[in-house]
Amino acid sequence: MFDVFTPDVLRALWRGTQITLSLTLLASVFGLALGFVGALGRTSRVWPLRALAGVYIEIFRGTPLLVQLFFLFFALPQIVPQLRLSPFNTAVLGLSLFTGAYAAEIIRGSLNAVDRGQTEAARALGLKPLQVLRLVLVPQAARVAVPALGNQFIGLLKDSSLASVITVTELLLTTRGLVSVTYQPVPLYLAIGLIYFLLSNVAARLFRRLESRLNRPYRLAARH
Repeated sequence: MFDVFTPDVLRALWRGTQITLSLTLLASVFGLALGFVGALGRTSRVWPLRALAGVYIEIFRGTPLLVQLFFLFFALPQIVPQLRLSPFNTAVLGLSLFTGAYAAEIIRGSLNAVDRGQTEAARALGLKPLQVLRLVLVPQAARVAVPALGNQFIGLLKDSSLASVITVTELLLTTRGLVSVTYQPVPLYLAIGLIYFLLSNVAARLFRRLESRLNRPYRLAARH
């Protein structure tokens, strides 16, 4: 049964894995940036910014990712022809917007978890708002946010398989093509299940190491 894994099949699976990782990493970076901006918008004292961030978050958290991808790929070019994107770019855009909405709530909750007294103390020392954010809020909020963002990244890794519905040749669509040629669904689907499992576990370990590293100075301070 496992003689299906010829060099050509292995190369195809590797290409599919690379595209899956590219989708995940790009959407994570852009999604994190969107999430940070969205979190600042949600906590802004300027109500139009707060309302705009709220609408974005509610729309992309309240609708299925699959529907969002269909809309961006099939419907949006009909509305705005200039926004016709390639399947890969559409997938990156859709996954980024979807991830950003969830990341915004994670980051907002993490920023709110920082003791307000520290913010007031930083302002009393004469720090400007951006300095307070960069030097006081973000370092402490990161310790709270990293575990949840890690889970979001792992979920995104698996959600990237939905890009196959708009013809992105990531790991799932690549495997479906191989199955149609080899007629060996069992070993091939077992193989991509194992690939997703390994990638998810590597990502989980990396985030745990990052979390441990962020918490190390606080553990040392607690000992003293």
